[in-house]
Amino acid sequence: MIELPEALTIARQMNETIGGKRIASGTRGNAPHKFAFYTREPEEYEAIFRSRTIGEAREHGSQILVPIEEDYVLVLGGGGERILFHESAATLPRKHQLSLSFEDGTHLSVSVQGWGCCQLLTGPELAENRETRPKGPSPLSDEFSYDYFRGLFAAIPEGDPRSAKYFVISQPGIWGVGNGYLQDILFRAGIHPRRRALQISEGKQRLLYEATKLTLRQAADLGGRDSERDLFNRPGGYRRILTSEATGRPCPECGTAIEKISFLGGASYFCPKCQG
Repeated sequence: MIELPEALTIARQMNETIGGKRIASGTRGNAPHKFAFYTREPEEYEAIFRSRTIGEAREHGSQILVPIEEDYVLVLGGGGERILFHESAATLPRKHQLSLSFEDGTHLSVSVQGWGCCQLLTGPELAENRETRPKGPSPLSDEFSYDYFRGLFAAIPEGDPRSAKYFVISQPGIWGVGNGYLQDILFRAGIHPRRRALQISEGKQRLLYEATKLTLRQAADLGGRDSERDLFNRPGGYRRILTSEATGRPCPECGTAIEKISFLGGASYFCPKCQG
C-alpha cells in the first residue's frame, strides 16, 4: 500500500520523467475492478486527457496529485496502486485501471491491487472531496512540531477508548501513515498497539513523535519500503523491523519472540516486552 514515503518517491520520479509532457491519449482502464474508484465515465477521461499537458506532481499524504493542464488534477495512491513508467508500449501491463500515452512514445500505467483510486477532479472538486481532505500537516514538515503533536493528545476527551494504533492511522491520524509504517513507529516508541492513547505518558508521547519522524524520514530517503515498487518497478530500500516474517523471531532489542494479533481490521506485530 502506498504511504507517505512511497508517494514522495513516485511524485518526484513523475516530475523527472513525465512532467511537462503532452498526452496523446488516455484511458480509464481496460479491465474492470470492483475496488478501483473513479470520478467520471470512461469517455470523459479520454476526452479530458487528450492533448493536455502534465503539471508538477506532489505528494498529498499517501496520495499523489498530478495536475493535468490547469483545469484538472489526477489523484492516485493511498491504496494498492502499482504506478509505472514505460519507455514503450511493449512493457504495458495486460490489465490496468489507467493508462496515459504521451506524444514522445512513453507511457504511464496504473494497476490497482486490492483497492485504489484513479480519480480525475477539478480544483473545486478536489477541495470538496472527502477522500483528499488533509488530516493535518505532513509529518515530515516543519509544521508537524512536537507542540502540534501534543495537542492531538490534549484534544482526546476523557474516557475515550481509542488505541495507539487507532490514534496513529485513523483518528486523529498522522497524515500519510498506515499499517505499513505503524509497526516500526510503535516498536521504536515502545508502545503496544492496543494501549489506550489516554494512557500514553508524556515521555512516551515524545518517543512516539520522534519515532514517527525518524521512521518516515529514513523510508523517504530510501525510496519507500522494500515491499513496494517505485515508478520504474524497483523495490524501495527501507526494510521494516516488524513484518509477518518477524512473527516468532527474537526481538532485535531484547530477544523476546515477536507476537502477532489481529486488531482493527489488520495484523499488528509487537514485542510483548519492549511494548508491554
